[in-house]
Amino acid sequence: MNLPATVPPLEVATPGVQVVPLASGRWRVTSRSGRLLGHLEAADDGFRAMRFSVRERGFRMLGEYRTATDAADALHYG
Repeated sequence: MNLPATVPPLEVATPGVQVVPLASGRWRVTSRSGRLLGHLEAADDGFRAMRFSVRERGFRMLGEYRTATDAADALHYG
């Protein structure tokens, strides 16, 4: 039986957010109250900040950032 590899936790310095591992190279970002802010994805040189768009019926990329904290900031403050 093959068990999925565990996703490492991702530390960010953004106040007021929680980062929850989802799958390899992907994390959910929520506010402390539990509101979904978006997802972080591992990229070649850093992280992508992704936000769900009802109009587009999927995730749209906000940008690529060097650090997970920068990407989480974009979701939290953007």
